[in-house]
Amino acid sequence: MPIAFVGLAMMQIPLSVIAQSSSLRVVRCDEAKMVEIYVRPNFGTVISFPIKPDNVVLGSQKQFSIEYIKNDLALSALTTISNTNLFVYLQGRRCGFHLRATSGRHDNLVQVRDPEDSKLRVNLP
Repeated sequence: MPIAFVGLAMMQIPLSVIAQSSSLRVVRCDEAKMVEIYVRPNFGTVISFPIKPDNVVLGSQKQFSIEYIKNDLALSALTTISNTNLFVYLQGRRCGFHLRATSGRHDNLVQVRDPEDSKLRVNLP
């Protein structure tokens, strides 16, 4: 009977508490530097871009698996010591990432922002 009580108590956890346990990190796409992405073994990490990537180059396909979902890239470390680079091309711009498998600090969701987004764009005829 105590097991049923514990299960009931867990079901009543406020949604805001659950939302706080997920990690979201916002990074900038900077062609001059690589952004570190920490992937926990046996878990997935999603990198979300403002637009659908044109091309993606994964340094070693034996280190990480990658799945394309609209504007997102879902990554999984294939070993506990996986370590490689990733380049993502967005409308002529290149974003560089250094992927590391780690059981400590890890990213669940990484949202990529373009530093050019903060500038006003004007299309001239």
